[in-house]
Amino acid sequence: MNIGLIIAGGKGQRMQQEIPKQFLNVNDKPVIIYTLEAFQSHPDIDAVGVVCVDGWHDILRAYARQHRISKLEWVVS
Repeated sequence: MNIGLIIAGGKGQRMQQEIPKQFLNVNDKPVIIYTLEAFQSHPDIDAVGVVCVDGWHDILRAYARQHRISKLEWVVS
């Protein structure tokens, strides 16, 4: 089994936003979804884990469901 690991635990403080940069929208889609879609479509990746900012786990899972990211298995702090 090949597992993709995405490190998205930063808060993006230099951007001076209340939302972590990986959750900011670019072209009506959160930045983290672009990364998850790349892993989702890669034939050699069987599952994905994301290191995520505390308090944003449920939001990440909701975005993954909305964008049909089925390979997301783990979200950890």
